[in-house]
Amino acid sequence: MNKIISSVSKNYAKALLDFTNESGSCAEILNELDRVLEVINSSQDLKIVMANSSISVSKKIEIIETIFRGKINSYLLNFLKILVEKGRFEELTSIRDSFSEMFDTQKNKKTVEVISPITLNFENKSNILFKLEHKLNSEISPIWTVDEDIIAGLVIKFDDYIIDTSIRAKLEDLSKNIKR
Repeated sequence: MNKIISSVSKNYAKALLDFTNESGSCAEILNELDRVLEVINSSQDLKIVMANSSISVSKKIEIIETIFRGKINSYLLNFLKILVEKGRFEELTSIRDSFSEMFDTQKNKKTVEVISPITLNFENKSNILFKLEHKLNSEISPIWTVDEDIIAGLVIKFDDYIIDTSIRAKLEDLSKNIKR
């Protein structure tokens, strides 16, 4: 969940989001971006070719067109070609992540990671989601994680915030105060 996204990736994602907002195809483009990345990540040879600076831009564009023409939105295909032309194709994953975050923000949706020391049951998850949705005034897309090292309590991560109610954090704070 802690992804570092460059400002260049954010700019490209914003441009793509602005365009797709006009055409009303944000969700479609996001799904197609996922499919494009799936195809690229499934072929080590394709990743090597696209990253190789000795292969011409025109050859890379030809490869992109051969693979994706007729299979994805023509606007997305043109966007991929622009990334190749500008030497930014390697940032596609980061652009996708930034696009997704911006789209979620637009829909008032937040991805929240909830870390607990044990696997939570349905009732506990429902209670946590209910409280988070009311506290954050957003639809929550949870990522449930188990980390036995936190002992008890929860660690909740969203945006740039961390809410740590774990015993581990309280013990660390106590230890720091004792050392003073």
